[in-house]
Formats: sequence, structure tokens, C-alpha cells
Amino acid sequence: MTSQISAAYLRGLIDFLRLRNIDTERFLARYKIDEEMIENFQSRLPVEHFNQMLYEAERLTGDSDIGLHVGEQIKPNQYGVLGLSIMNCKTLEEAVQRHTRYENLVCNVAMSRYQISDGQVELTWDTCAPEATRHIAEENVASWVTFARWISGTDLSPSSIQFKHEIPASVVEHQRIFRCPVTFGGDRVKVTFPASFLKLSLRQYDPMMLAMLDKYAERLLLQLNSADSFVDQVKAAISAHLQSGEVSLRHIAATMDLSERQLQRKLKEEALTYQGVLDETRKALALKQIEDDMVDFSEITFLLGFSDQSAFQRAFKKWTDQTPGQYRKQLKGGL
Repeated sequence: MTSQISAAYLRGLIDFLRLRNIDTERFLARYKIDEEMIENFQSRLPVEHFNQMLYEAERLTGDSDIGLHVGEQIKPNQYGVLGLSIMNCKTLEEAVQRHTRYENLVCNVAMSRYQISDGQVELTWDTCAPEATRHIAEENVASWVTFARWISGTDLSPSSIQFKHEIPASVVEHQRIFRCPVTFGGDRVKVTFPASFLKLSLRQYDPMMLAMLDKYAERLLLQLNSADSFVDQVKAAISAHLQSGEVSLRHIAATMDLSERQLQRKLKEEALTYQGVLDETRKALALKQIEDDMVDFSEITFLLGFSDQSAFQRAFKKWTDQTPGQYRKQLKGGL
């Protein structure tokens, strides 16, 4: 898959260049991009182009820390529906969860994950894409920290930050922005912060707005997956509706603009049944969710659209020959 980024994400770079009296119209023209494209969050461009633009901007401004400086002036509209969804969450933990689920709406160059260990949260940004160079990584982390401070109304700082690239000539700006130990040359990008931060209340919590934005984000994710195989599209449609429980053959077929018979026929051509795909989707999501100790079994039951916890327990034992509790204990090295 070609690494792509939302064109709206360019807004921070363009605003930064304007403050430094750079002719942004001419700058954008070099890459065949116009203002209208930047205003359209669903427009995408190769991450390689964004990387080239950052390094060209460094040349024009003489700013070797341009990634950091663009990231620290992040605005919600650069994240589109992702940013709005994060803003309307109740806690920072919910915001982190939304970020990891919907980040592909902004950029598919890497995958974010978080886990808790010894009272610290490790938020990692894994990428094997050569396009994710120093400026992109630093822009990404600076925007994370700046946005977290803004939505929480606090002046929080991470416990530590790790980058993959080699240490630059100066780290003065890293220290000014992050105010924590920063290391370089690691195996991945990683931000560590106290687990207590997850309970921080966010300033603009709005449950009704959040529910609406979640539905919209799920539809956008489904559209992004439209280039996948037909089975992947069915799984994506099921995943988007599991929580609501609306995963009947009729409902999923309707969301894909198909009749029930058309959906069944297409699956039959691949020697599959709808019930089989539904079970496989639930199983994959269950195995993924159960790895996270922060998610209890009642939450997984709800997320997967089961009628009650006993129904989830029966299904899980059918898939793995173990109860959810036994499976999680085994993952943690228990007996």
C-alpha cells in the first residue's frame, strides 16, 4: 500500500511558511497542490511528497527543526474528524483509543499502539516506511504532545520520548517543547507518560457529538478500505457495526449497497458464508482486544455486539478451547 497522508495535514506547514513570509502559492504549485485540496480532508497525497515538502521548507527557512515547529502549532482542523472526535472525548484515555483506531484517516504510514507497564503508558508509533524520516517523526510527536496539552487544559509533559533517527546537532528545541528526557537511535518512536494522565478530563467533552463523529469516522474508514478485497470490505462493514449490534446479513448488505442474495453469492464464490465471516471478524477482534489488560470482558462483550457476557464466553471457548480468563492468563505467562 502506498503511504499517504491527508492533504489537510499540510495546513500546519503552510501556516508556518506564511509566518515566515514564504510564497506558499508558489511553494504548493511545485507539488501540484492548491488551497482547495488542503481544505478537503479526504484528499490524500503520498507521504513521500510531504517529506520532500518538509525538507524544501527547511531549505527555504533555514530551520533545521522544522518538523518540531510545525508540530507544535497543530490545530484541530488538521486532524479533521479524527481531531474533532478526540476533542469531544471524556478522558485522555478515550482520546488515545480514538487516535489509535482512526489514525488512518490522517496518515497510513505507521501504526500507533499503547500499553501500560509499571504505572507508565508506552505509546508507540511503528513504521517501516522509508518516507517516515526525522521531520515527519518529530512533527508527529510534537503535535501529539501539543494537542494533548490543549485538549486537557494542562501543561503536562511526557516521562520520556524515543526517536528512531540519529541525534541531531542540537536538541535545544526538543527540550523546550517536550521538557523530558529525549533519546535517539531507538527501534521505534515511543512516548512514555504516567498512567494517571489517562484519567485526565478533557475540556470539550460532548457525548452526543462524540457519537455522531464516531459514526462518521467509521464510514470514512470503510471508504478507505474500499480498495481491499471483497471479504475485507465485508469484515470492515461488520467491524463498523458490531458495537451497535446491527450485523445481520440484511443490514450489512444494505450498508454495502448490495442485496442479501448478492452478498451471499459473492462470498460463496470465495467458498465462504456470511456467518463464517462474521464469526471470523469477531474472533480476530476478540483476540486483539483481550491482549489489552485495560479492557475487561464486559467491554469486549459490548464491543463485539454479543447479547450478554455468557454468549461471548461460549463463542470464545469455541474459537480457542479456552475461556477468556484462561486465554488472557496464558498470554501473561500464567499457568
